[in-house]
Amino acid sequence: MAIIEHHQGCGGAAGCMGPANDFYSVFGTPLWELTKHICASIIIGVVLFAALFFLNEKKKIKLQLYQQIIISVITAVLMFFLLAYLFPVLIVF
Repeated sequence: MAIIEHHQGCGGAAGCMGPANDFYSVFGTPLWELTKHICASIIIGVVLFAALFFLNEKKKIKLQLYQQIIISVITAVLMFFLLAYLFPVLIVF
């Protein structure tokens, strides 16, 4: 199982029990089923950015704005893959 896979849909063939269109999956879970994981990752990234911004304003840490954005985006992407791996969604076609 790869991290990100492309799956060929059956295109409406007779007797097809799966999706008709092509789709991508992350750790075996179709991407459309991972919307909660995506939302949670975005929320974590925004909260981290707000915390870094607040700490920077209070002079507790010293980071440039672009560094805060990069750290938040990387954390959000990594959290998405971590959540998708730890909490998969079972789909039965």
